[in-house]
Amino acid sequence: MSHIHHECELERHIVEQLEAAGWRVGKSADYDQGRALFPEDVLGWLEDSQPQAMAKILAMNGVGTRDVVLDRLVKQLENKVDGGTVNVLRYGFAVAGGGTLAMSQALPEDERNDTVIARYAANRLRVVPQLRYSLDKADEIDLAFFINGIPVATVELKTDFTQSVQAAMQQYRMDRRPERKSGGLEPLLTFKRGAVVHFAMSDSDIRMTTKLAGDATFFLPFNRGNDGAAGNPPGDKGHYPVSYFWERVLQKDNWLHIFHRFVLQERKEAQDVNGKTYFKEGLIFPRFHQWEGVTKMIDAVRVEGAGQPYLIQHSAGSGKTNTIAWTAHSLIRVRRLDGEPYFHSVIVVTDRQVLDQQLQDAIQQIEHQAGVVCAIDRQQSSLPKSQQLAKAMLDGVPIIVCTLQTFPYAQKAILGEQSLRNRRFAIIIDEAHSSTGGSTADDLRYVLTGQSEAEWEKLTKEERLSVWQSSRSRPGNASYFAFTATPKHSTLSLFGRPRNPAQPVSTDNPPAPFHLYTMQQAIDEGFILDVLKNYTSYEVAFKIGSEMVDDKRVDEKSAGRKLAKWLSLNPVNVGQKVELVVEHFRKNVAHLLGGQAKAMVVTSSRAAAVKYHLALEDYCKRKGYDNVQAMVAFSGEVPNTDVEEPSLPKDHSFSETNLNPGLNGRDMRKVFDTPDYRVMIVANKYQTGFDQPKLVAMYLDKKISGVEAVQTLSRLNRTFPGKDKTFVIDFANKAEEILASFKTFYRDAQVADIQDPNIVYDIKQRLDGMFIYEQAEVEAFGDAIVDPKVTHQKLFSLTQTATDRFNGKLKTLNDAIDQWDKAWEKAHDEGSDKDMEYADVQRSEYCKARDELMIFSESLTKFVRSYEYIAQLIDFGDPSLEAFASYARLLRKRLKGITAEQVDLGDLKLSHYKIKKGSNLSGVGVQAETPGLYGMTDNGLRDARDREKRYLTELIEKLNNAFGKDITDTDQVAFAVHVSEKLRADSVVMAQVQNNTMEQAMKADLPSKAISAIAAAMSSHTSMATKLLSDESTRDVFLTVVYELLKKDAGAGLFGSVRT
Repeated sequence: MSHIHHECELERHIVEQLEAAGWRVGKSADYDQGRALFPEDVLGWLEDSQPQAMAKILAMNGVGTRDVVLDRLVKQLENKVDGGTVNVLRYGFAVAGGGTLAMSQALPEDERNDTVIARYAANRLRVVPQLRYSLDKADEIDLAFFINGIPVATVELKTDFTQSVQAAMQQYRMDRRPERKSGGLEPLLTFKRGAVVHFAMSDSDIRMTTKLAGDATFFLPFNRGNDGAAGNPPGDKGHYPVSYFWERVLQKDNWLHIFHRFVLQERKEAQDVNGKTYFKEGLIFPRFHQWEGVTKMIDAVRVEGAGQPYLIQHSAGSGKTNTIAWTAHSLIRVRRLDGEPYFHSVIVVTDRQVLDQQLQDAIQQIEHQAGVVCAIDRQQSSLPKSQQLAKAMLDGVPIIVCTLQTFPYAQKAILGEQSLRNRRFAIIIDEAHSSTGGSTADDLRYVLTGQSEAEWEKLTKEERLSVWQSSRSRPGNASYFAFTATPKHSTLSLFGRPRNPAQPVSTDNPPAPFHLYTMQQAIDEGFILDVLKNYTSYEVAFKIGSEMVDDKRVDEKSAGRKLAKWLSLNPVNVGQKVELVVEHFRKNVAHLLGGQAKAMVVTSSRAAAVKYHLALEDYCKRKGYDNVQAMVAFSGEVPNTDVEEPSLPKDHSFSETNLNPGLNGRDMRKVFDTPDYRVMIVANKYQTGFDQPKLVAMYLDKKISGVEAVQTLSRLNRTFPGKDKTFVIDFANKAEEILASFKTFYRDAQVADIQDPNIVYDIKQRLDGMFIYEQAEVEAFGDAIVDPKVTHQKLFSLTQTATDRFNGKLKTLNDAIDQWDKAWEKAHDEGSDKDMEYADVQRSEYCKARDELMIFSESLTKFVRSYEYIAQLIDFGDPSLEAFASYARLLRKRLKGITAEQVDLGDLKLSHYKIKKGSNLSGVGVQAETPGLYGMTDNGLRDARDREKRYLTELIEKLNNAFGKDITDTDQVAFAVHVSEKLRADSVVMAQVQNNTMEQAMKADLPSKAISAIAAAMSSHTSMATKLLSDESTRDVFLTVVYELLKKDAGAGLFGSVRT
């Protein structure tokens, strides 16, 4: 028992297992420490695999052949430009007389070439236990792995009986430094020149590094994951938890494949703590989930062929870009035994430009040739994108990268091009949140036939519609590989597979991802940060003064929207949030990451983004802050009529260009990475796909939920040296709703129900029953659209009758509603309650009838959306639905809607305002129920509703009751801000405020000057000014607020009580 619990037993077990799997076992004495080679295998491999070349070298060099070959090999391994272990294994080295000698043979993709198969069989895999690697010292590494005599990996073992994997990592850091004491480097431990990867391993845990650098050595986990968390599950049948390492990873085909097709060299731009740019070289060895995911997909392709879906749910921080590159390359290489490729082209659908370049860099390394990847890009070609795409597919370009918008043209080509009909395609979708696969652009519907003209002519109308209907499902010659961290119900339904593949999809057998790497595991393993750890919600309390409002009846819905917009852009609301944002950033964020930390402000609209930007610039200017430089990002232009900035003309327009003069045409993402900018204010931009590791804080003033919440907050989760926390300040959402959004995707997203396809018929039944169209009109339309020669004029005329019916009814109802509105006003003026009530009842009935029409219009859209999605999941076998979907889509575009009532809010004022701290979250890992994902359930069967009328003052009162709780007179800020701005121009008052306590300032000029300012505002703030001038106690409270507003750099401002 004395040694049975020691690591030597684990070592002995691994060596035995490898030997049984065909590995050779070597002795340390046979290792050449100076050259860091196992000479017997180098020469043995060359003689077995390339005997003719070796014979020529022997003839030239005689007894010196051994040294000539080994020294040439060492020279190439040490070549800093084209050398290194990976390059030598892939591309060999040259020796005079023998030409280029290969140093390994990759696994042949098929069985056509006997020479390649024989050379592959000659590969020598060797394990050497207790390798004495140095000429300087007697230290031994527990295990070293060689391919044809070249060291590729080392392992330091520990057993949990005595030490943890941390001890093995520490051993590498302290005792396995590449520098020799006598000068120079240890070749085995030198980056690029020596072993590619170093594993620290215990019985239950594996970590890896590709660069030994003393204390700075950085290890990554190489674990399977344990039920969605970090680590490994217990071993099966009494095996070690880490037995996958030697049973799967070190299996000959897999191990060689990793070095030939996976390991990547990387050179990327980085910045030190002082913001100085430098280039960092690295080697990328796949993490376990990356290797397993790609390997599992390729193995499945070999069994299943083309036409299958694969959903890969890999969290942010999973290294998705490299996984996609490896997948794309592997799919191009995989062949049948007769040499026929499984796929002729791989199409990568992505909206991330960075993926284009990374794909090309990665694949060029693996393939060692250009032209394998073609990105569809207007800047590189004068052809339209659709033509570029068709040409690339017809030319058989191996890997084609296109955007989500261009992808439908690829779908069209796959289905419709005669010459592509027998080709097979692999389609990789990056960020597959939506039901992308199978759906096609509206205007392509008429040409997606997959038939030649002659074949099409022979088909009946029903057969033609059936062809279209079946073309909505995945083409049989295309497989879909959908990558996402946040799958929706539709993503799982389209690309997922039932947990038990032998049974159909059901509630008990829901669709699930093909491969999973969870958010929980990514957080546990330290690849991303838990952004909910420092999440704080803030609640806004306010009251709106309605004294100056013209009290008339308004449409409740329109007025509610107008009030919400008015509040979101109100200068007091924006100004006070900006103060909290800036002060929180300066106090908690600005100093982090060596002063490089950045923040994002997410706003609800483009006008709000502009308002925030102007308010932030103004606040920082007034306070003299120069370290909170902000840029603002939104699309298009925003008119000043939306923003209402008084210092600029009404016809002024705001744009990214005129609000960010410092950009000078440069790419916003790149400029934000520099020290020039610290804060980015966004409106529907950069909330997805934007990776900026220096983002530490996010200030949310936009309602978000579900996938959007996870995507938006995940901008913060990227790691960066020294980044150990993030901040989320949320003005718009409830903490429990944000937590629920994250919980949905924390582990594997669960489908809670199965999509009911019959909602398509439910919606159509309701539409039929409204008698806006007649069945004969729909059938005539169906006859027309299957005719390739159909004209725009014909389709327009076939939808005209139903359009006239709908728009005519709508006009009649609108006129009736206006008439009864006027009748109510007349009865109101005459004081007749009975007539007012009668007019309201009549108006209500006509409103409901009008809402029936709106339900019809909404339901047309719902029908098209539901049908196009569900037709990808099942074969309806009902061509009439296809004709109706085309009819519904065109008819919907011609129907008029209800114009929003113009509501004049008059001279509305925000009388009271304060922000108070709400709830905190301590992370996404807290115990809470995981919400499920639900399919489409809205079948449009809601009841028609009245558009109720309300007095504007009633609506304001309703808002005040909802949001005005806990408001006190101290919070009467709107007028206080107005008065304080007037006093700011008075240098005497400002000097007194700056240099005195409140008590002393109140004995000087402040009260009298404030009273003058209040009196001067009588015309615009009558009731407030009257109350303050007549009520001394209220005025005293008010003056303390004014003092706080004027006190520069007091750090308290209006929010002293709520800052974090």
